[in-house]
Amino acid sequence: MKTRFCIMLFLLAAAPSLVADDEVRLKDGNTRKGRIVGMDETSFRLSLPGPVPGQSAGTTSIPRANVERIIFAPDQTLEAVRANPGRGALNTARVRWQTLQPMLAIPESRAGDAGNLYGECLRLTGESARLEEALGVYAEVEQGAWNPADREDAKRGRLRTMIDLGRSQEVAAEIEQLATSAQDPDLLLDSKLLIASARLAAMQTLVADNPRWHEDPPVRAERLRLLHETADNALYPFLFHGTARGQAAKGLGILLELYQFTGDEDEARKVATDLTEIYSDSPEAKKAAEFLKKKTEKS
Repeated sequence: MKTRFCIMLFLLAAAPSLVADDEVRLKDGNTRKGRIVGMDETSFRLSLPGPVPGQSAGTTSIPRANVERIIFAPDQTLEAVRANPGRGALNTARVRWQTLQPMLAIPESRAGDAGNLYGECLRLTGESARLEEALGVYAEVEQGAWNPADREDAKRGRLRTMIDLGRSQEVAAEIEQLATSAQDPDLLLDSKLLIASARLAAMQTLVADNPRWHEDPPVRAERLRLLHETADNALYPFLFHGTARGQAAKGLGILLELYQFTGDEDEARKVATDLTEIYSDSPEAKKAAEFLKKKTEKS
């Protein structure tokens, strides 16, 4: 399956003329069709469809001053990356982002989406250098994308990446503000998950810095506070928005990590079982299944 996915990504990236055409509407009423393959300060570069399907007739430049609107076709390459983000899609996501990056501020372009997907692929590697690169990509989309939804997604990606880098304290206030001001249910759920991840990271740091925490009442109390806040925020999507399957599964995934960290095997098993039974199609369920398998093998 992974091999087929990689082949599909290669074909989509290597043969942009096989996908649907963009439509450039000019101010004089005329329309040009093809694939936008680049732009500069004065013009767009349009790859023209050839007489034979799958072949280009070449490229032409269209002055930006003559363009009324561009209707961008669905981007099959981005959809393929979205279906399977991660290391396997990293190169394809990078190329697509580099191609669309100059169009970040162009209305209806998919550049912001491309940047966020590339950032997610970088983030999922878990490698420090790529996490830092993801921060830069998210920041660029957050500041320059024409689409407010892309800017919000970039903000959430940036905050997640900061947490992954162990810098949750730097964005703690921003995460709290996001949670209290969110009007969109999706944004509220994402902010709860960000808080849960930040609290878990803070607890892990606290325990690492205080290996004898159980003998220190103030540290013990702080650990307990962080544990409860992690669990409360991680459970929020599952308890109150269970139909938001992706976010509910992510919350349970954080909760499973919490119980694994604290050594609460019974609660970890319960959460892992819920994940595999209720959200079996989620990435978190796969990790939960691996956890349960290991526990079964040991017993």
